[in-house]
Amino acid sequence: MLRLLSCLILGIGLLASITASATATRAQQAAMPRHLPLGEAVPPPEGAVDLCNRFSWACARSSNRDGRLDDMLMMAHRVNRDVNRSVRPISDLKQYGREELWALPTPRGGDCEDYALRKKQILYASGVDPARLLLATVLDTNMSPHAVLVLRHETGDFVLDNLNNKLLGWAKTGYIFMRVQNPGAPHGWNMVLRGGVLDDGPTSSITKCVQPY
Repeated sequence: MLRLLSCLILGIGLLASITASATATRAQQAAMPRHLPLGEAVPPPEGAVDLCNRFSWACARSSNRDGRLDDMLMMAHRVNRDVNRSVRPISDLKQYGREELWALPTPRGGDCEDYALRKKQILYASGVDPARLLLATVLDTNMSPHAVLVLRHETGDFVLDNLNNKLLGWAKTGYIFMRVQNPGAPHGWNMVLRGGVLDDGPTSSITKCVQPY
């Protein structure tokens, strides 16, 4: 009887701990801004220094052209899925013999930033205002450098990701967002340092160790 009572008490304690953790996580997500907060200006990522010269559309300024917002989300979801299915993953090192080069996918394939660029190119050509299409670098859930495309929508920033066919809000990806194109001046980049473990609890020591990718 005492053993049963002890197990019951331990079980209740564990359940309370899990519930408290889940409640805290939901509260943290609810407190997260809908759009990525922009910090100080930073240099572009390695491999993207001459991106604007090679692809003018990648750094085009706002054109105030937009379709229906609900259609935009559906189109972004379709583009994300279709590009993910049509491009084969291959590293820059294997394809170009260098560690980092932001480019469009080739018939051989592409890496994460190549997927992101192709998606931006398609959505830009489809009439989405370029101020809504922001390239971003992140640390994924394995703390590995990664690149995605962010769609800036009135309801929030949504992520087009070659690792996920779903369109997720930025705070739900579990990624640490390192830097992102400036919506008003896309040739420039801004530090973010939000998301993932940086918003899961005390982060001062973690933040000091994280460098913009």
